[in-house]
Amino acid sequence: MSKHYKLVFYSRIFLFLAAFTGVYLEITKHGGFGMLLYYTVLSNLLVTIFTLYLLKVMSRVGENWQRPSLLRLKGGVTMSIMITCVIYHFMLAPLTTDFYRLENFLCHYIVPLWFLADTIIFDKSRQYKLVDPMLWTSLPLLYMIFALLNGFVLKMDVPNAKDSPFPYFFLNATKHGWGFVFKWAATIFVAYMISGYLFYLVKSIKKSKK
Repeated sequence: MSKHYKLVFYSRIFLFLAAFTGVYLEITKHGGFGMLLYYTVLSNLLVTIFTLYLLKVMSRVGENWQRPSLLRLKGGVTMSIMITCVIYHFMLAPLTTDFYRLENFLCHYIVPLWFLADTIIFDKSRQYKLVDPMLWTSLPLLYMIFALLNGFVLKMDVPNAKDSPFPYFFLNATKHGWGFVFKWAATIFVAYMISGYLFYLVKSIKKSKK
């Protein structure tokens, strides 16, 4: 195997370990499996599972792992974990009282930025379709629907959440009203779509061959 393949493979081993550790610490230290009601923990769990799958694919097919369908799916995972980083940094970090925790840095910064760098640096360019950024919005939208369903119907307790059974303040329609929730949801959706197409453009640039 080439040095490039080994670099990618071992980098992803450590990425998997970082994501797994972040999820493990969040669950074991802060509320058990109820922590899976947070988008942060779910998105990091998604990265953990997907990176493990990538490692298995790479082990099986070697340097021919970069199938277009796999890379398009990976683009969606990249956007799903990056929204964790962005929303936390700009909306939630200023409100937190326990910022300096290993699991906090792993789940909100290290894993998202590492996964983004992995996609930008290691994945082939020009593999995405124009419709992909719209498809990538499906996971955050599904989570929002689930979070609202839990807040109004299921009412499962969200560990350490001031707005429980809503996981985040901007989803608490009971307290703030639907107008407040729709405003934040629309803002996040538009920003997510713009970011998705900027990401699409970055990955549409053909790398020069040395």
